[in-house]
Amino acid sequence: MAFSRATLDNSSECWSDWLKRSIGIRNSATRRPQRGYRLYHWDEVVKHDKPGDCWIVIHGRIYDVTDWVELHPGGKIIYEGAGSDCTEVWESYHPLKVVDKGVSKKYLIGEIEGYENLYSWEGNFYKTVKQRVGEAVPKNLRREDPKIAFKGLFLSICYFISLALYIYFCTWWSAIIYGVLCSQIGMISIEHKNDGVFTSLKTLTWLAGYTPDLASSRLVYKRSHEFQHGYNIHDQSNFSLLRLHINQRRFGIHRYQQVYAWLLYITIHFGDLFGTFNDFFWVSNSLNLRGSNSFSDFVFQIFVKFCWFLYTILIPCYLHGYLNIFPIWMLYMVSFGAGYALFFAINHWVLEAGCVESINNINWGVLKAEYSINFAIDSKFWTWITGGLNHQIEHNLFPAMVHTRLPEIAKIVQSTCKEFGVNYFSYPTFWDALKAHYRLLKALGNYDKPEILKKDSKLNT
Repeated sequence: MAFSRATLDNSSECWSDWLKRSIGIRNSATRRPQRGYRLYHWDEVVKHDKPGDCWIVIHGRIYDVTDWVELHPGGKIIYEGAGSDCTEVWESYHPLKVVDKGVSKKYLIGEIEGYENLYSWEGNFYKTVKQRVGEAVPKNLRREDPKIAFKGLFLSICYFISLALYIYFCTWWSAIIYGVLCSQIGMISIEHKNDGVFTSLKTLTWLAGYTPDLASSRLVYKRSHEFQHGYNIHDQSNFSLLRLHINQRRFGIHRYQQVYAWLLYITIHFGDLFGTFNDFFWVSNSLNLRGSNSFSDFVFQIFVKFCWFLYTILIPCYLHGYLNIFPIWMLYMVSFGAGYALFFAINHWVLEAGCVESINNINWGVLKAEYSINFAIDSKFWTWITGGLNHQIEHNLFPAMVHTRLPEIAKIVQSTCKEFGVNYFSYPTFWDALKAHYRLLKALGNYDKPEILKKDSKLNT
């Protein structure tokens, strides 16, 4: 069945409605529909994407959870998936007993006509590994760890010290230190607060979620990380300068991508910095993803971008002169980009991870295990620096688990993969993973469908 992104008819809207729609702000006064179980099309479901009128879809069934949001243990994160297909989030973020119990039927109002699951949730692999990890790590320890709270506090202090050094000295070493600290702040907050994982202290967790705005853009990753945790990674990219998937069209320039890709990686922060406002338009590759933004979020993002411009450019220019600050600022941006872009690249786009030609109806658990890779999993240093991304397989299978717990469950995941014949691959060092990414870039740049990317798997089991 072919799917397309549902859109609304905006031909008669006034300028104020157009502005609100353009930045993702919906009218919360929309009339609630009459109750009654029936079939719906996606173009109707996506209209219910706001506080006061919130529908979600799980396995094709539609739930009106407007009255449940305030009672939801995970908070208002539901709004991030309002009017959307939340099946993957439901299955991967909730304990097995909650998934088996299902959403309360009192919220069930209908189903999507002709719905087909993007992934297959059949088979015993994911259920088994989820059950074993649940037994090994108590529920109260999965989402918090004192070590994470300490790490967050330590990095925050280091961040402000490095910012002061950057502004006062304006030297190459202060720019590098500040850039690296920014990338660390970004990774710990993006990979934890955006997954609802940090500490049981809600105020501290809330503050941690906004720390990426000190250096980058929280909203660039927030919804894409929560509700697209793997959608685009295992599918083709829209960025034409890099060919990272066999489904992408190959151009002549791709023959040299193993050379120039590194330049693109270290400059990635230029795009992320102002990508927040693109997120308000919610440009998505995924099927029927909507979500809701608040006007306060929009205003706040303008404010933090102004602050960033003030303390990284204007104040240093005033103190040291714009000719002196420009190369230093560029070095800061490059250090920031390199500090996290390389980790994301090598966790998914390497030869041993292969490529999935189509993600339609393939087994979700096996996909997450086989088409990601780990590296240096016995190294506490790399676990700290990467925010647990060196345990990418475990992180993909259990996105709601704090990264300091991932080494604890690695053996369980490995043994379960072996039991079910699921491929599990880990490079011994970061350097080995980096070289594998180079080889993938070269292979995809020179061949349409490199034979080396094909491998045996159990994706449809």
